[in-house]
Amino acid sequence: MLRYVLLGSALLLASACSSKAQTVLTGNSTYEMRSSIITLSAGLTPDRRQEFEQAIATIIFAANDRGLAQNGEALTPAAIGMLKGRTVTQIIENAKLLRTAARY
Repeated sequence: MLRYVLLGSALLLASACSSKAQTVLTGNSTYEMRSSIITLSAGLTPDRRQEFEQAIATIIFAANDRGLAQNGEALTPAAIGMLKGRTVTQIIENAKLLRTAARY
């Protein structure tokens, strides 16, 4: 009986300590943000991944200050700021708003 209690306790502890799936974009540097984008997009369906990648491109383009971009780097501090802490859905919705605003 004690063996089952200890086994159950060990499994419960292991599940509590396991890492949870990433749900928001993180990172302060270009490398960290790119890694975060890749990690989030890996868990999406092909259609949702395409929509997410197009949204990322829209946000990067909107935030890209040509004066700050160095060596053709698209992920400027402004772009990272617009992406950091956002979920896939928030990124897609923000890109839709940017596209709508650009039409006017």
